[in-house]
Amino acid sequence: MNFAGVIIGTVTIGSIALFHPLVIKAEYRWGLRATWIFLAVGVLSMGILAGVHFVIEDPLCRQLTEIALSIFAFSSFWSAYEISRQHKRVLSGRFPKNPNHPEYYM
Repeated sequence: MNFAGVIIGTVTIGSIALFHPLVIKAEYRWGLRATWIFLAVGVLSMGILAGVHFVIEDPLCRQLTEIALSIFAFSSFWSAYEISRQHKRVLSGRFPKNPNHPEYYM
């Protein structure tokens, strides 16, 4: 029996579960500057993804690793986009503002 679909589904749900609260906490702590953090993590993941092909020899293991890194990278890219949407939600009053950030008073 091939568990590749179960593994990919678990990685997908885990990635969503990881990045959803990270976006909220990162926007509260760093504001819109967190966009660059998520972009850097995504680019780093894509760089690692490019090198995985030459490191892992087993085809199934390599394919699952490449899929998992792709999901992680694009979840990070999506989180970079979500930071701006989270910022708008904070400005509209649906999430608490961090009083230490001057960007909320523009």
